[in-house]
Amino acid sequence: MILIYETYLYLPLKSKSDMDNTDIINLLKLRFAVYKAGCTQGLWPCLENNAAKDYMNYLFPKSSNLAFYNLMINIVQKTHEKFIPKEMYSLFKCPIQIEEELYAYLKNHPRDDIELDMKPLDFIQSMATIVCDPRFDVVYIGQLSDNIDNSLRVMAYHYANLFTNSSSCYPYFN
Repeated sequence: MILIYETYLYLPLKSKSDMDNTDIINLLKLRFAVYKAGCTQGLWPCLENNAAKDYMNYLFPKSSNLAFYNLMINIVQKTHEKFIPKEMYSLFKCPIQIEEELYAYLKNHPRDDIELDMKPLDFIQSMATIVCDPRFDVVYIGQLSDNIDNSLRVMAYHYANLFTNSSSCYPYFN
């Protein structure tokens, strides 16, 4: 007989988020769209322009997509950390359970699933279906709700504002 004890070291036996594939795909697409829109605006370096992607394909032939994804996340997260308190979460720094689900999805699914079918800003604006008060500074959006889709749509609204109004309204949550 095997006994499993739940410990309280922030490692639940079952993931708190239990995201479905639609939420995972939308979160990944939003991350890629924000990354690409931010590259266009010059907010962070564009990895496709400086041959980093080709170099990673050469160094990591089997896992180049994951290597590119991790580098992309780190670059964008550093910009976010200039504005957002480090103890808070953002689109590019989610709770570990969510990050693990995203990474597992990327490992097991082709990148075609998360390709944007439109321009990055168009995708962000299509996700921004929840109207919020426009902000021109960082914006606290509360806790990541059980309905992750709503939280993604609130984040999309603020990122659309960031890219269209040249403000610094990076959304963050706890």
